[in-house]
Amino acid sequence: MKTKTPWISIGVIACGLMAGSAPVYAEEPREQEGGAAAPAAAGSAVAAGSENDPWNRGVSEATREAARQVFLEGNRLFKIPLFAQAVEKYTEAVGKWRHPAFYFNLALAQLNLGQDVEAHDSLVEATRYGAAPLGVAELQEAKKQLAEIERRLGRLAVSCPTPGAEVTLDGVALLTGPGRREVWVKARAHEITAKQSEYVTQSKRVTVGPGAVQVIDLPLRKLLEDRPFAAWVPWAVVGVGVVIAGGGGVFHGLSSRDFREYDRVFPTLMCASAGCTKAQIEEGSPGLNDRLDRARREQRFAIGGYIAGGAAIVVGTVLVYLNRPQLAEQEGAGPRGSGVALVPVISGDTLGMLVTVSR
Repeated sequence: MKTKTPWISIGVIACGLMAGSAPVYAEEPREQEGGAAAPAAAGSAVAAGSENDPWNRGVSEATREAARQVFLEGNRLFKIPLFAQAVEKYTEAVGKWRHPAFYFNLALAQLNLGQDVEAHDSLVEATRYGAAPLGVAELQEAKKQLAEIERRLGRLAVSCPTPGAEVTLDGVALLTGPGRREVWVKARAHEITAKQSEYVTQSKRVTVGPGAVQVIDLPLRKLLEDRPFAAWVPWAVVGVGVVIAGGGGVFHGLSSRDFREYDRVFPTLMCASAGCTKAQIEEGSPGLNDRLDRARREQRFAIGGYIAGGAAIVVGTVLVYLNRPQLAEQEGAGPRGSGVALVPVISGDTLGMLVTVSR
């Protein structure tokens, strides 16, 4: 069975706008195929307005005339009816001249296409300045249609406190956080998504009923937790270890030099072949015993430096691993206490460092 989509039986302004303040005359209703009344105006006249009217400011006469011609072409397409093409022409017209009458006709074409959300926005613009630019009858009709649309549509109030988060509604950009936006939507299920590179993407599917308001809050969780320590701490521990180990290397070099000097001088002593006492060594080469004691002490410092430095380097390397960003496990987790304590340990025969890590 062949069916026809019913038209919205409301008035369309047939523009007589000239570049200045010429009136816009409404077209009388006429019958269309199938007996349905095609959209037509109630017969009142509306003025283009003065130069000081908000819809005229900054729009030259040449631009207004060009917009008027596009608008008239939209009216012609509307009557055929080719609503989609009419919408294109009306949209082009308002792009040149944001006259409320243009928005009114755009809304009518959108309604005939079932574009209720777009028609709502157009009707809001059409009624913004009252009857002056539109006409009393047309204003009443626009308000009536606006009320009917709002009964069919629902509203979404979406907020996202996360800085830089991109929020989309059914794949179309809605807002960038932090922010809040309320929009009219069709009464059906909608997909709302919030994402940011450093956060876990969050999506919600909500169903909005006619005339209902859905409030949606989309706080995002950190994708990467804050590190247990400041980024420099593990590397500072590694650096301290390198410095301590380097100090151990210095003592190693000094002890090697003193041992070599002792080994060079000792064979020249008279008692060297039979074995020498400390007294004999001191008598044969004053200060040689002190050099040996110093070499042994420097050797212990070198070994202690290697151990302490190596331990600090190992601990620092472990901290570098532990300090890597972790996947978020809990929303709103508070900061955890953490720290690293380095305590030097020095005694008569020991040089080292006590490293305490708290997480």
